[in-house]
Amino acid sequence: MAEEDSFLDEEGGGKDLEVGKKVGFIPAFVIKILKYIAIAVAAILFIVTIVVVTFTIMNRGAKSKSVITASPEYSTSVPIYSWYDLDEIRGKTADTNSATVIVKAKIGYARDNKNVQTELVARTPQILDLIRRYFSTKLMSELGAEYEMEIKEELKRRINQIMNSGKVLDIAFIEYNIFEF
Repeated sequence: MAEEDSFLDEEGGGKDLEVGKKVGFIPAFVIKILKYIAIAVAAILFIVTIVVVTFTIMNRGAKSKSVITASPEYSTSVPIYSWYDLDEIRGKTADTNSATVIVKAKIGYARDNKNVQTELVARTPQILDLIRRYFSTKLMSELGAEYEMEIKEELKRRINQIMNSGKVLDIAFIEYNIFEF
């Protein structure tokens, strides 16, 4: 047994290296620091590899969710219309304490379509009455700014029902006010 201890002492395998002693040309504490750095780098590489492999497997069949498709309203250019001016329209809402609606609108139709223009001129009283009656059937809560597109679509549909020679393509509100008294 004594022979084994002397053998281990001679080889240096039985004792820990002390800090400050040189092993070869590099001090022992530098070797310990390099050993811990190597372990940390290996751990980081291992973790990064696992994360990359996991995300690759999980996203194999998934489509990219960062692509936003534009709706046709935004992707197409807006055509240039000819516009027919309507007089100011005043009406009352269907509320028990009715509010006053004041609308000044323009009707858009196919550019330079004289038939539609002629019919709009001939039907101006009917169109004004149709718009006034439309607003008189609505409550004030149904006429907010958030419903403006629906209101325009409904008015366009109703005007096109009475038209014979062409279609109204757009309605623009130049003035759209609701006053509660």
